[in-house]
Amino acid sequence: MSRLCRTLFLVCLTLSWGQAISRELKIVFFQYTPPYVFENGGGIVVDIVRAALEPAGYQISPVYLPIGRGSDLFAKKRVDGTTIIREDSRLVTNYSDDLMQYPNRAFALKTAKLSIKSVADLKDRSIVAFQDAHKYLGDEFARVVSSDRHYQEISNQEKQVLLLLQGQVEVAVMDENIFRFYREKLIAEGKIERSVEVDIFPLFPPTPFKAAFIDPKVRDDFNRGLATLRRDGRYNATYRKYIEEYFSAKR
Repeated sequence: MSRLCRTLFLVCLTLSWGQAISRELKIVFFQYTPPYVFENGGGIVVDIVRAALEPAGYQISPVYLPIGRGSDLFAKKRVDGTTIIREDSRLVTNYSDDLMQYPNRAFALKTAKLSIKSVADLKDRSIVAFQDAHKYLGDEFARVVSSDRHYQEISNQEKQVLLLLQGQVEVAVMDENIFRFYREKLIAEGKIERSVEVDIFPLFPPTPFKAAFIDPKVRDDFNRGLATLRRDGRYNATYRKYIEEYFSAKR
């Protein structure tokens, strides 16, 4: 065999081997929650999950769904993993190390001059919150909103922000970064004036989320990759990239 033939053979063998060890994973992400998830394939969480799995030979195929549908699909093992799950979900599966945290806050129009110092102060307020907020924000919040006929949960978080900034509800409860993203978007679209300001009330501890996988080996590979991203600074750099792109330049 000539040297050229041998070289071509080795190249083909290498390519074939790379294709053989590459494995596609269907991973559930929370449906369009910028800056964490964009449906074009980017976002803080999507980028981090992809970077954590790629070194072990995995390629991700994102599946974008609301919390409820995503959990159901994962429970039925119709996908390989999910990124919208907490360990207290009671689902017996292979949970990862903590993937990220949502800094959830209560927001109110500054002109309303509300005094909200505790979760109890939300009682009898008209509140809009993210889907399943009553499950994720603690027992006290669940008790307060359980008897509130003005309380609503919606999956469309842009609508949450719009309802608040238009004065249709008194309080919006959601992640601060998601709120800031949609506020900037609504201002850019001319739907809200920048002069409409809000008060922010840090009533809730950060809500941690894990990833979970059907295959324990994938979970272990993911944990190793995630630990590497944290050590070498790429984890924090991913956050900075999106925060600077979507917030800093628009202030």
